[in-house]
Amino acid sequence: MDQANHFPSCSAIPSPSRSNRVASEPRWKRLYESALLEINPLHVPEAIAVARRAIFDRANEIMTAPAKQERVALDAALRILRTLEDVAAKEAAGRDVA
Repeated sequence: MDQANHFPSCSAIPSPSRSNRVASEPRWKRLYESALLEINPLHVPEAIAVARRAIFDRANEIMTAPAKQERVALDAALRILRTLEDVAAKEAAGRDVA
């Protein structure tokens, strides 16, 4: 058996282009995506709060020189976080009742 079979498949290793893209994404977007992907219901509220703070911080930064495309992305991210927060709260209320 050759050594190549001892390593994970290529699909399991992030490509350099993916790694560079992730590293170049704005902080608010990484935190937002992290909140969306959080699977532990106990961590969801904090992940939402952290992402929301980062989005508001970035929104304040670009007020002087607004970038329309990013502003639209920030607004959309805030709306989706609000929806996620509502869903998480309903799920938490359901766990408390059960």
